[in-house]
Amino acid sequence: MNTRERVEALFRRLLQPGRLEGFPKNPDDLSIVLAVATAGLERRRPYAESEVNEVLTDWLDSARADIDHVTLRRRMVDCGFLKRTTNGSRYFLNYGRVVEVLGDPAVDSDVGAIIDDIAIERQERKNAFLRSD
Repeated sequence: MNTRERVEALFRRLLQPGRLEGFPKNPDDLSIVLAVATAGLERRRPYAESEVNEVLTDWLDSARADIDHVTLRRRMVDCGFLKRTTNGSRYFLNYGRVVEVLGDPAVDSDVGAIIDDIAIERQERKNAFLRSD
């Protein structure tokens, strides 16, 4: 299974209730979610905390997640996806960690598109069910 397929399968499972309700318990799944959440961050660019928060809030909105940006940012630091200066004033994407999890950086892991596809499929199944009554 390629990376896109792994990401899609994971998000299909995590979005069964219609929203991303929390972090997966499986460490490999958690790493995939955190790696995908870095999509809006650039390599070799320092970020203020407010900038990181904005990027993560946008991602959480696209993922229809019930997780707050502060918790996501902390998990990303704890799991090595974000690094921060000693005084905490600047954050940096740990691109090597993202590549370690997702492989080829050119892989399209746009969770927004995946989630939209899942929502369309659900609506089509619902419509088909309603027509069968």
